[in-house]
Amino acid sequence: MIRAAIPVADYRTFGAVASRTLLLRAGLAVALLGTLTAAFLLSRDTSRASALLPSGTSPVVVLDLSWSTSSDYRRIGRTIADLASSDRRIGLVVFSDVPYEMFPPGTQSRELRPLLRFFAGPQQRRARSPWASSLSGGTRISAALDLAREILHRDGVTNGSVVLVSDLGDSPNDRTELSAAVVTYLREGIPLRVVGIHPTPEDVGFFTRLLGSRPLQPRADGGAAATGSSTHDDLQIGLLVAAAVFLVLLALNEHFCAGLRWSREAFR
Repeated sequence: MIRAAIPVADYRTFGAVASRTLLLRAGLAVALLGTLTAAFLLSRDTSRASALLPSGTSPVVVLDLSWSTSSDYRRIGRTIADLASSDRRIGLVVFSDVPYEMFPPGTQSRELRPLLRFFAGPQQRRARSPWASSLSGGTRISAALDLAREILHRDGVTNGSVVLVSDLGDSPNDRTELSAAVVTYLREGIPLRVVGIHPTPEDVGFFTRLLGSRPLQPRADGGAAATGSSTHDDLQIGLLVAAAVFLVLLALNEHFCAGLRWSREAFR
């Protein structure tokens, strides 16, 4: 079907309108692309958040810095980087055969960033870390879990949780105390999440039996990644806002950039 063009004497006056419409369409296209990108990043944060920090709680991270984890320092560094960028309030306990409270509960996660320099670069830099002389021996997970629980009670944290990040290679002499510590968590109703960094199948089996119905949180690559900052509810709100902005932009595009239509009624 061939459509005949309608001659318009002053068509040049439409040039400015056409340019403005083109710019408006380009701006809306960029805004739509940005909204879709934001929604995609928020959806990625949802999976990262559930990987380590329980939502709706005030977590204390218990981080294994024993000698057996020294070959995984880069993964530990990535875990700390994720924690630091999570925009959560957390506490941090580091341990080897003895535990140490590095940050109390409620600390802004960005305060962890100065630690990153000890988990990157040559081995000599790690040897100069503040904990190299006292936290590089054997492993007593029970003592670290006991300290984290005592800290929650000391600070009166009623919605506390504990996240253990370790290779799970506990000392054989500590297994009885570790079992007692986990039973105390279960009895007091304190959420306990365990994330393995290259754990052996034997250690995974031991913790699986110990935790019962509480699942272990290993990563396929053997690492443990923290998450993003938002809780589950925050992420839902963020996605709803992104969807609303997307719909508004589509409506603006239809309103301002719709094709020119001619009405037959005008010629009657």
